[in-house]
Amino acid sequence: MKMNRRELFKVAGVGAAAVGLSGSFNFSFAKKSEEITLTKPSSKSQRVVIVGGGWSGATLAKYLKRGNRDLDVVLIEKRANFFSCPASNLWLVGLIPLEFLVHDHLYAASKYGYHFINATVHAIDRSKRYVYTEKGKVHYDYLVLATGIDYDYSQWVGNNPKDVEIARTKYPAAFVPGGEHLTLKRKIEEFEEGNFVLTVPPGLDYRCLPGPYERATLIAWYFKKNKIPGKVILIDPHNDPPVKAEGFHKAWDEYVKGYVEYYSNATIKGVDFGKKVVSTEEYGDVNFDDLNLYPRCKSTELIYNAGLVPKGDRWPKLKWPYNVTVDDPRILCTGDARNHPFSKSGNTANSEAHHVAKQILAMVSGKSAEYMAPRTLCYSAVDADKAVWVDLTYKYDPKKNSFAFHNVKMDNTPTGKNYKAYIEWAKAMYRDMFS
Repeated sequence: MKMNRRELFKVAGVGAAAVGLSGSFNFSFAKKSEEITLTKPSSKSQRVVIVGGGWSGATLAKYLKRGNRDLDVVLIEKRANFFSCPASNLWLVGLIPLEFLVHDHLYAASKYGYHFINATVHAIDRSKRYVYTEKGKVHYDYLVLATGIDYDYSQWVGNNPKDVEIARTKYPAAFVPGGEHLTLKRKIEEFEEGNFVLTVPPGLDYRCLPGPYERATLIAWYFKKNKIPGKVILIDPHNDPPVKAEGFHKAWDEYVKGYVEYYSNATIKGVDFGKKVVSTEEYGDVNFDDLNLYPRCKSTELIYNAGLVPKGDRWPKLKWPYNVTVDDPRILCTGDARNHPFSKSGNTANSEAHHVAKQILAMVSGKSAEYMAPRTLCYSAVDADKAVWVDLTYKYDPKKNSFAFHNVKMDNTPTGKNYKAYIEWAKAMYRDMFS
């Protein structure tokens, strides 16, 4: 299913704000800019500013207002509309329409009574408690950074700005919503033959643990369905998919056999864009005709610049088990921006936001809330109408100051029933955030 003109403009619009504003912003201007005028429920209302309108930020804005109508809640998001990374792999190969992923921030803001500002936050003044955007500055009493992830190309590409730009623009990871997905969808649809290579980041702190495996499987399905003489090569630093491995292997062995090559335990040494080669220690040079390069993840620049990431680390330091930053009791990090050993996934971010809303409502009232761990319910499609899933929670051990998996359930048998549940799960999540 080729992308039509209407879809092209929709997806481009989702990512346009980030592209159009990031390079032209003048911070000295922002420091002098006027404060954005926003009405409060009352003169005594405290204000919670949320930066990032993804699965965490959008959920949090809604449930903060539902929990306390007198609280002034401001959601700042650089994209005009919400675009869902979860389920986007289905859209990449034409199994769902774009409308399934895109949702309206303004509707939810109007319905639940929070402010929505379509702008990019470029800086934070922690001492004066201001966030600065190209539209002006906003004061906060509490600040939530739900800014998602950024990519760390240094391990595989190096720090040469030209090479990093090639990686970002020509071979994007497509795990940050918007324009990256548009590029990847076009790549899949226009691919004619040869090796389509995908990479999996090292470690377990990347966005959507099963995401690259689902994507590789569905691209292979697309090639098979459309009789494209190509194959998918999945280069993975892990010895097996971290979750739902049995389900993915079943799909590769039965549904898309001959269209997938899985290179496990691979150590990627580097990427040569000129020669179109991914160099590995175990498999030598892997040639690619096209590439979906997903590198290691890290915090967004905004969190780094706010001084919340310890030197040598990639994520903010938080007061476990809660989401409050160690360096600033008025700033919290949620969703995929947080530094907890939870899956960086949509359901985790959504369920966590419900609990963080209670944390913040208690903080505003000068109280404390009992900690509750999030839930991870994650579906992966392994065929046009079959899926597998995992469902678990996390248990905090205060003596060890650590988390462990708790009450784990999994179905690695690909079925049509699971696929239907996948679609209904996504619909339920979107209703929870926006309806």
